[in-house]
Amino acid sequence: MEAPPIVSDTHPRESGDSSDDAPGIARTEWQPRRDPLVWVILGVYLALAIASSFIHELGYAADETSRHLPYVEWLYHERTLPPAVPGEEAAPLELHPPLYYALLTPLYALMEPYGRRASLLALRLVSPPLVLIVLLLWFAVIRRACANDRRKSLAALALTAWWPNLFVDASMLTNDVGTLLTLAGLLYLISVRQWERRDLASAALWGGLVGVGGLVKTSVPVAGVPLIAIALVWQHGRRFYRDGRFWTRGLVAAAAFLAICGWWFARNLELHGSLTGITPTLGFRPIPEAISNWEAVTYGMAWPLVLRAINGLWVSVFAGAVWFPEWTHPVVYTLLRIVTMAGILGVLVGLWRLAKGRARFAEGQAPALLLSIAGFAVLYLSDIYVATFIHMGFYQGGRYLLPFLPGLTLPLVLGVGQLMPDRWQKHAFIALTLLILALNFLAWYHITTYWNPFVVQNAGRFE
Repeated sequence: MEAPPIVSDTHPRESGDSSDDAPGIARTEWQPRRDPLVWVILGVYLALAIASSFIHELGYAADETSRHLPYVEWLYHERTLPPAVPGEEAAPLELHPPLYYALLTPLYALMEPYGRRASLLALRLVSPPLVLIVLLLWFAVIRRACANDRRKSLAALALTAWWPNLFVDASMLTNDVGTLLTLAGLLYLISVRQWERRDLASAALWGGLVGVGGLVKTSVPVAGVPLIAIALVWQHGRRFYRDGRFWTRGLVAAAAFLAICGWWFARNLELHGSLTGITPTLGFRPIPEAISNWEAVTYGMAWPLVLRAINGLWVSVFAGAVWFPEWTHPVVYTLLRIVTMAGILGVLVGLWRLAKGRARFAEGQAPALLLSIAGFAVLYLSDIYVATFIHMGFYQGGRYLLPFLPGLTLPLVLGVGQLMPDRWQKHAFIALTLLILALNFLAWYHITTYWNPFVVQNAGRFE
């Protein structure tokens, strides 16, 4: 959880500004492990995650009983990969890689005698502690990105840990938990632990970790490979292409990646003709198959879909599409638009201050902040592409952006901080985190009074 000390911030206090310290007392290095608020924030997260595991109707999380639980059951009983279903693309039990499910089979073996409901609940309850590990990795990145500023770091941690949509992963059975673990670990290694390293071992570790992630979910390399590429280019400078070390490290990272998960993607190519196992012929492409992607762009058919994806991903990144009562949408999404616009405006102000030399990045701050944002941007762009050209359902797939959630919460916190005088920052951050916390309880209300009764009435209880 601890990161090397950072000595300054992109928004330094003016000489007359007040601080959290008593007047006349020198500021000391912040020690998060000794800060009770850190543990309060993480404790509230854990309570929310465990409670959500019981509040959401068992068996009705995304793909929970159509893909995830049956996959674990198959691996336990058959001891082999699920076979491809002839004539069916992206069949429920052969779309995803096996690693995360395989790791859950020992727990399933213990719980199977007690029935499927008990087994599923036990597997659900694995997610809260695993995502707690993710939060600890993210917190090290957040500290570095906030230049070890206590106020901003705590606000960003609370915003991230209490983000309503995080509990789609943190309280359900889903292989997305494995995605969070691998990509959070990658971001932590690159931006916190190994940023100063230029050796082959670091590149091999990065590539190997993304390879492990590729055996958890095929979307991990979609973000992980570009993140490694950006980091390598950044580390080796403007003339990276002339640096033999850059190319050697890139090849080592690629070799480690392929050595671990190359067989899975080769299998997808052989079975489905695509690396991911999903192709436009699956039947969810919003553009007619007879029209190419280029034709859809040049004829103007793609642009309304792109705009729908941009808006749909923004709306659904906060919470699931049916999590808030419809009558609250005008208020809830107006508040979230205000927060988003404040964050964007504050980021622009921060960039202007940097350009004018009125602010500077602290040592190590830029990689943690900008690589988090880059990872989030890569996922956002890839989901826009998928929603436009491959699977229209992704336009409400904000949960697929969660592996780089700090790439959203950090700009919101730092952006709002840029707009506020120092004496008002604390109040703004408290209001922002309380808003996000309140949205969790609003979601619980709607899920228990509408969604759970709806699915039970129409589909019955999971047994």
